[in-house]
Amino acid sequence: MNIKTIGAALALGAVVAGCSKEEEPVEAPKAEQTEKADAVVLAVAGEKLMRSQLDADVDALIKAQGDKIPAEQLEYARQMFSSQLAQGFLVQRALLAKAKAAGYVVTDAERTKRSEEVMKLLAKQPDAPKTIDEYFAKFPLGAKRAREEFDAGLLIDKLIKDEQLKAPAVDYQAKAEEIVANVVSNNAKAATADADALKKIQDLKAQIDQAPEAERAAKFAELAKANSSCPSSAKGGDLGPFTHGQMVKEFDEVAFALPEGKVSDPVKTQFGYHLVLVTKKFPAVEAKDGQPAEPEKVQASHILIKVDGKRPVPKVEDLVERLKKDGEQSFAREYILRAVREGNAEAFDEEFKQFIPPPEKPAEKKPEVKPAEVKPVEKLESKPVEVKPVEVKPAEAKPVEVNPAEEKLAEVKTVETKTVEVKPAEKPAESVEKPAAK
Repeated sequence: MNIKTIGAALALGAVVAGCSKEEEPVEAPKAEQTEKADAVVLAVAGEKLMRSQLDADVDALIKAQGDKIPAEQLEYARQMFSSQLAQGFLVQRALLAKAKAAGYVVTDAERTKRSEEVMKLLAKQPDAPKTIDEYFAKFPLGAKRAREEFDAGLLIDKLIKDEQLKAPAVDYQAKAEEIVANVVSNNAKAATADADALKKIQDLKAQIDQAPEAERAAKFAELAKANSSCPSSAKGGDLGPFTHGQMVKEFDEVAFALPEGKVSDPVKTQFGYHLVLVTKKFPAVEAKDGQPAEPEKVQASHILIKVDGKRPVPKVEDLVERLKKDGEQSFAREYILRAVREGNAEAFDEEFKQFIPPPEKPAEKKPEVKPAEVKPVEKLESKPVEVKPVEVKPAEAKPVEVNPAEEKLAEVKTVETKTVEVKPAEKPAESVEKPAAK
């Protein structure tokens, strides 16, 4: 069995599942190991993980697997278990410190309920334990440790669930309805896009067919470079040689059925519409004189007009459940990271520094805008102004002589305004940008 199939959960309690060995005491470290064993590898929330404890736990997990781990993968297994135990220590101790500080305790009723849930999950496994005590007895790190892990899990669940209830409510119903509406809208657009893509590929086929037969391959390459959505457009659509089964079924069938040098009619696949040009055929070769057999191959070029297919419209109620579950998991991840940070986690071994979360980035402060300083306007003292009456003497009336020339109004010549014709500037030649190959 490959070590990767054992599963990441083996290190933190789920190691019990599938392990049929009875509990065996964990051997104490040898005398020559004590100096290394006393080294602290991790610390969080006032608790320390010693190298001796970590190595003993890894040894116990390796031993519990028996011959399931191939010899060449043994070192990888040790590293995997060590990493899982280290991460489990940081998470569990940080959250337990919070749970205990908040006064959480585990009741017998909660233990009974969780025991029933565990036994129900294990019932379908081969050699499943018949009782929760048998389950604990098979725990590679000992029954006492198993019960501690069991209670710790209950405390942590209660803590996170209560913290989740304090978080702002999320309207998952509205989110689900919005997602469904978007899918329906995009599907409607996809129907139009499909018709447009089909018309475009038909137009390209017509252009190729109109070219002289000797020039059709060159015309195909030219149109592929200008129009195809496939990265092969850079090579004129050339896909190189391929065997049966390497392409999607619809494409494969057409490519192997076409005569060499012929261009297919439009082919619809999950990617969109294609035109296929077979440029060379390679018949199958039987094994001979030590040379291995070669399967039938073709070399072909294609033009792809991509179309995004319709998506199934999900049910709102199913989406609500999925969004809710994702939201709860996301909250739990963020809460755990925050708890580990607040627990002042430290790694004293280079191997485990990757598990220490980076400090949370402080929220960016907006620059403070100070109001302009308004200086008070000095009060001006107003003094009354003495107004003396002015003696006005009546003017002596004299007849006004009018010059006859001045009686005429000077002729004002009206300037004739002509409408100036403004010709629009000549429009620069439009540059035709070829679509980038995707």
